[in-house]
Amino acid sequence: MTDLAQMADDGAAARTRNADTASTGTVPGAYPRPALAWRAVIILTLLYSLSLMDRQVITLLVADIRADLHISDFQLGLLHGMAFALFYVSFGLVFGWAVDRYPRRAIIFGGVVFWSFAASAGGIARNWGEFLLARFGVGAGEAALNPAAYSIIADSFPKSRLAVALSVFGSGSYVGGAAAIALGGMLIHALPAEGMTLPLLGHLASWRIVMVATGAPGLLLCLLVWVMADPPRRGRLGARKARLGDAFAFMRSRWRFYLAHFVGYGLLAANAYGFGAWTPTYMVRVFHMPIVTVGFVTASLTVIFGIGGTVFSGWLIDRLFARGQTDIHMRLFIGCAFAQIGLLFAAAWASSFALYYLCIAGAMFLASYTGVAAAALQITTPNEYRGQVSSLYLFVFTLLGIGIGPAFIGALTTFIFHDDMMLGWAIATCAAIILPLAMIVLYSGLRPMREAVAQATN
Repeated sequence: MTDLAQMADDGAAARTRNADTASTGTVPGAYPRPALAWRAVIILTLLYSLSLMDRQVITLLVADIRADLHISDFQLGLLHGMAFALFYVSFGLVFGWAVDRYPRRAIIFGGVVFWSFAASAGGIARNWGEFLLARFGVGAGEAALNPAAYSIIADSFPKSRLAVALSVFGSGSYVGGAAAIALGGMLIHALPAEGMTLPLLGHLASWRIVMVATGAPGLLLCLLVWVMADPPRRGRLGARKARLGDAFAFMRSRWRFYLAHFVGYGLLAANAYGFGAWTPTYMVRVFHMPIVTVGFVTASLTVIFGIGGTVFSGWLIDRLFARGQTDIHMRLFIGCAFAQIGLLFAAAWASSFALYYLCIAGAMFLASYTGVAAAALQITTPNEYRGQVSSLYLFVFTLLGIGIGPAFIGALTTFIFHDDMMLGWAIATCAAIILPLAMIVLYSGLRPMREAVAQATN
């Protein structure tokens, strides 16, 4: 009787899945053609790169912004981190809800246009308060991209190939960072020291022209959204649209996994965004390198080691996940975090630039977790909730990573070491405090992740 009951249950479940397929347009096993899927990944990666250009270009302009706006390292850290993060996470929750219900391409398009205008507005800010408002706008607009991109990519690739696809998308952060540093450095070098007079905007200092220029490309590239496919939604639990509280109820049922994932990766982000934001400034202060040289050096770090580490980690995770290591998304980065602590202390100690470069390169290679973290969420979360769960993840990730990381290092330099030249030791101290916590939290999530994967809808 037990076997007959089980067969009846299985038949009912199959009929439910068939009903879901008919009502939602989801076709189990039928993914978009690889060419279409990868076209979407490439376009989304390009837009993600553009968003990181708007965020990261500030790292090249620290001295000029401080002098012009009369602010400290701590205030600059808030501009680079918390100001962006507050609106990014707040609007991210709204966009996450919208992604689960409305056309994803339209959401991305609107976000790109809005953040592009806000990024350029930072270049005409007259004081710290106006610059703060501009960074709020950048954060609000960019909050639209990642939840929608995660959802589209998850509907385009099978689970065993999802980490590498999302890692390619995640590599956009390094592409954008490299472009911001390299192109920004070249533009600063080419502009006259006294600035220029521009039509409608009047006379602007060089750093202001760079800020205005970073927002312009988005107003053209946003049109690419309409040449990529928006695939049918896959892996839905039922035919009806999810209610607002359903995602939270689902997360409560697997709270150990989501808590460990959100906080663990958020702490990794705090360290990575922290040392990434301050590395160009360290090269200028300690090795007395000109901005244009810093731009090319930082670009080489991000392109070779940032992108290389991100794509390699996605490829490795997919292979190990396919072999049954269903907690590998977290397990791998416990070891990576441990190694980063030693590398960042070695970087602070290094007296030669060659040794410093190797240490930072290693730390950047090991901090390549963005695509893998996103893949773990898409694998374990039903389609109805992916936008909301992704936005909640980005809420924690951004508050801890972008919000706390750069500001924490700036605070250590300003209030603990009382010396701008101690920036390297502030970066290492940040790693020594944050990364052990990340390792503990990720370790606590290994078993819950195995259980979440086992329970996930195929």
